[in-house]
Amino acid sequence: MSSPSGNNADQTSNRVYIKSDEDGWVPAKLISHDADGATATVSVWSYADQNQIQSDGDNNASESQADQNHIQSDGDGPSQHVTGTHEVTVDLSAYAGRVLPLQNVGEDGTLREVADMVDLPFLHEAAILYNLKARHVASTPYTRTG
Repeated sequence: MSSPSGNNADQTSNRVYIKSDEDGWVPAKLISHDADGATATVSVWSYADQNQIQSDGDNNASESQADQNHIQSDGDGPSQHVTGTHEVTVDLSAYAGRVLPLQNVGEDGTLREVADMVDLPFLHEAAILYNLKARHVASTPYTRTG
């Protein structure tokens, strides 16, 4: 998804994780935040099965396709079902430093998977869990932490 200005930072700096009672952490895209820093509005992709949730910079879930309930493909594996998108207002007081944790995605918006967790640009609980999930799906679950 390209930003109107063509700035690659838009591909990575607005990709965040939000807390979810149901799923622990879910990837989201920051839309806006209020001036006093109390809340933020994010866009969250909905998946039919929580096992299909991916931290992929929304590459597998474009808004137009998600709204049409199309089957998504990750390019070289099984398809996943995206059931839509919805906006969520997040209370930032529930997050350390009133900041949403950033996703570890490259300039192309795809998850940056690493074998050694200390190589994650943003090291926090959600980043560790999604890195482990990506490695498990790729049948390379073993990793280091230092």
